[in-house]
Amino acid sequence: AAAHEPRDGWRFPLVALDEPAKDVVRGFSDGDPIARRALLMLLDVASGEAVECVVDLGSESVARWTPLEGHQPFPLMEEFGRAQEAVRNDPRWLAAMKSRGYSDEQIELIQIDPWPGGNFGTAWENEHRALKAISYLRDSEESNGYGRPIEHVMAVVDLVENQVIDVVDEPGPPAPETALDYRYNDIAPREDLKALDIVQPDGVSFTLDGHLLSWQKWQMRVSMHPREGLVLHQIAYNDDGELRPICYRASMTEMVVPYGDPSPTQYFKNAFDSGEVGGLGRLTNSLELGCDCLGEIVYMDGHVTNEFGGSRTIKNAVCIHEEDFGINWKHTRVEGDVPVSEVRRTRRLVVSAIATVGNYDYGFYWMFYPDGSWEQEVKATGIVQTIAADPDDPQITRHMIAPGLAAPIHQHFLCFRMDMEIDGGTNTVYEVDTVPLPAGPDNPHNNAFTAVAKPMLSESDGEGVVNSASARHWRYRCRMRATSRGETGVSRAWAKAATRRARRSRRGRPGTLHRHTPPPPANPADGAHGIKHGWRGSDESRTASDRVPHSPGGSPTGRLAAPRGNAPRLGYGPHVARTDIRPPAGPFPPEASPPAPGAHVAPTRPRSPASGPPRADASRPLCPRTATPHTDPAGIG
Repeated sequence: AAAHEPRDGWRFPLVALDEPAKDVVRGFSDGDPIARRALLMLLDVASGEAVECVVDLGSESVARWTPLEGHQPFPLMEEFGRAQEAVRNDPRWLAAMKSRGYSDEQIELIQIDPWPGGNFGTAWENEHRALKAISYLRDSEESNGYGRPIEHVMAVVDLVENQVIDVVDEPGPPAPETALDYRYNDIAPREDLKALDIVQPDGVSFTLDGHLLSWQKWQMRVSMHPREGLVLHQIAYNDDGELRPICYRASMTEMVVPYGDPSPTQYFKNAFDSGEVGGLGRLTNSLELGCDCLGEIVYMDGHVTNEFGGSRTIKNAVCIHEEDFGINWKHTRVEGDVPVSEVRRTRRLVVSAIATVGNYDYGFYWMFYPDGSWEQEVKATGIVQTIAADPDDPQITRHMIAPGLAAPIHQHFLCFRMDMEIDGGTNTVYEVDTVPLPAGPDNPHNNAFTAVAKPMLSESDGEGVVNSASARHWRYRCRMRATSRGETGVSRAWAKAATRRARRSRRGRPGTLHRHTPPPPANPADGAHGIKHGWRGSDESRTASDRVPHSPGGSPTGRLAAPRGNAPRLGYGPHVARTDIRPPAGPFPPEASPPAPGAHVAPTRPRSPASGPPRADASRPLCPRTATPHTDPAGIG
């Protein structure tokens, strides 16, 4: 009991819901009693001791108390501030700044960024709760420090003792001359675009009842977790009156960002942005209409605790809105010499949040479509990590982005936890590959190929590697709805023969279509970062040629889902959770060809000058048939 007594040094890095068991949640009805429990992580900043515990809020008692031996929570905001102050007052760091010719006024403005330092087996990591701090030169408090990094100086700070235990100071290139400031006052915005207004005069098509979000046939619950950020619960789809469960819980549990530059101020950077840098929920932005979100928006506030046990509300933490998404289905046919088109437009529901983690800002978007499909997208924006570099810098682990300024090569590994329950909990994940079928009586022209689905029945089966050569993707299926002939619909003998043939091709032996040979596993000591498409974690590393490409200084958008479409296709992208929800039939006019399987009619009325913005009106035709004379039927696409 004495261990539970309050201490002046106790802080609360994490306070979250201790989620009830699934059977309790599924069987819950309004008014039922339910145990309210909180999961806490405590840190004594005076000693560095850490504890994980569960508190029963109803009885106000501690249900579990587990000291964390050999583990420690992520750094507190308080500790980041104390680390900056310790560096600023350290004589060795001050001497390093003076040796580079900086005045007292310049040193006062220097930006200090403490980083989690990983563990390289040194006393820094094994004997201390430590951060590694790097520095940036600024011209003012508002200046962009990332434009002028101070190279080859790093301070190591003990967070318990509140002092610098070591300073690395090596010769390096000078800081760039300009800060590359980016504010509106520094860079004039473009003025060649006219206003774009998004209006829904009848209001939005979704409803939000507390945390319960409903739109079209979709239903889900939305929450904000202090570490994982935006979380969706109990995602379901109403299929002709049957509410079919799809996913019990969906979130991005971790994002790992390894940097590949070996220089003294870069080598240790391998940030775990969710579990090591403070938690995506706690770092979530308050969103602003017209800036972060555009259109008819419904917001949800986020509620988290601060490090002293108090509460904090993040205003407008979650944005919910609808977007037009172009054509859902279209077909043009020729009747006589007249092309006749039928078009159905569609839209999507977007649930989003944005978190700022140091120099990077990440937008997280869950998107749902009327046809039963859904996808996840992450947009990486903000500012890349920078390093000072000479103009003739020979390194290949960084890219010059401005005079004297480079961006180290790095990657973003996004780790999602998808607790699927399609039509119940007995789901199976299949790894699907497009493979050629063997020549024979059933394939006399040797042109046949199919998609072969291999069930993943163990964790070792889940160590799949992305393979674009075979359009590899993964699909969840409910066992109760699986077909007896296998998911591909071909005989098991054909599927086995095709799989054997594909394997021979992948090993470099004679085979058809498959000429890609995955590289062998790298030695873990090489430090290569793996790109296994994890249905579980794996310590096995892969060589650089087997990684997902990433451009450190390029496009700010990293799309997780394959391009979406409603036409039949062999496979979905590896991050799309296909639910195999069948769409409702029609109605389609008699002269129109029905859409391909998977398409769905979105009730959208075309805009006309007299009627103003589009309004839902069941009595009016949807995208009515249009007939335009056409003198060259052969020219129709």
